[in-house]
Amino acid sequence: MKVVANGVELFYRVEGQGEPALVMHGGLGADHTAFVNSPFNKLANQLKLIYYDHRCNGRSACPGIETMSHDNLAGDAEGLREVLELGEITVIGHSYGGITGLEYALRYQSSLRRLILITTAPSLETLKEARTVAKKRAPELMPIVDKALDADVDTDAEFLKILTDLAPLYCYNFRQFETKLSEATKDILPKAQAFKHSFRSLMPQYDVRDELQKITVPVLIICGRHDWITPVSQSLLMHDKLPNSELVIFENSAHWVYIEEEALFLQTVNDWLDRT
Repeated sequence: MKVVANGVELFYRVEGQGEPALVMHGGLGADHTAFVNSPFNKLANQLKLIYYDHRCNGRSACPGIETMSHDNLAGDAEGLREVLELGEITVIGHSYGGITGLEYALRYQSSLRRLILITTAPSLETLKEARTVAKKRAPELMPIVDKALDADVDTDAEFLKILTDLAPLYCYNFRQFETKLSEATKDILPKAQAFKHSFRSLMPQYDVRDELQKITVPVLIICGRHDWITPVSQSLLMHDKLPNSELVIFENSAHWVYIEEEALFLQTVNDWLDRT
């Protein structure tokens, strides 16, 4: 389904019933389908999941790549909440979706009941550390890692190839979960320009570390011990600065915790939801 929110046409999809949760995908340049096609979607047994594609991503409209700012991304989410008449919401963000979730919380906390951050980071420092972690885990992939972190892509096909080539870094036990990862990502509509803009224009300006204490709603921080793109240190820092946060480190996961440790992920989130 599509709806106009904050002046832009956004694609959204609803799964489940219960309390509303707005789900923010990563990338940027990816879309919501990686949630729907993965074990993450089992959270629909407890929540009304409202998946959507950010502007200039997936199946949503793009009124100009320059309009894809953190302010507009957060405003789009608030606009969607208002148009769909969701009331107070839970926000769940994975990877860059967590960045958008933090930006949303800093602007629209009065609309927010709670926040779940999955393998994300509060500043550009995560990309600097990512090179070091990647070099230790998969030195043979460093030429592709450098290409990705420099956002050296021009076409959607190039972007998709980078995602595919780096897949072994995103799962700690890649061979074991290769099929599930392929299933989760099979319907993604890659948007190279969104990825390029986010890494070259948005991330260099991104740093909310000194503002995290302003977020007082309950926050669940989830990270994978072996994540390369948002290393554990980033989650430890957020936990230290977010006054009402809990941190859970998944010892046998990298970036895709809800694929690699499905049962523990679902139990962790559902138990926390029951308590908050």
